[in-house]
Amino acid sequence: MDSTNYTSFPYVQTFQKPQTLGHTNVQKRRQDLYDCGVDRKHSLNSWDETFRRASLKPGETLAEQKARMTRVENCMKAKGYVMLDFGECGPLKKPTGLCN
Repeated sequence: MDSTNYTSFPYVQTFQKPQTLGHTNVQKRRQDLYDCGVDRKHSLNSWDETFRRASLKPGETLAEQKARMTRVENCMKAKGYVMLDFGECGPLKKPTGLCN
C-alpha cells in the first residue's frame, strides 16, 4: 500500500472562489490571506506546507490558535471565498480539480 495516495492538498488551496472553483486567482488569494492576518513569512504557494490550519505559533494556546484561524476563515468568507473540505480536493495523486 502506498501511503502517499492519501496526501492532502495544502490548506491554502482549500480557499476557492465559488464562481472559479479550481481556477481561483492564486495571487489574489495570497494577498487576501495576508490581508486577513496570515503572517507574511508563509509564501502561500500551492506547494508551501508551512501554512497549516492546525499549526501553533510559539507560545500560542490551542484556544488562541482556534480563534486566529476562525478570524482568518471568516475574513476569507467575507471576501467571497468558500472553504472546501480536503476530501473535496481529493488526494494529491488523484485530484478532483476543484482546488488549485
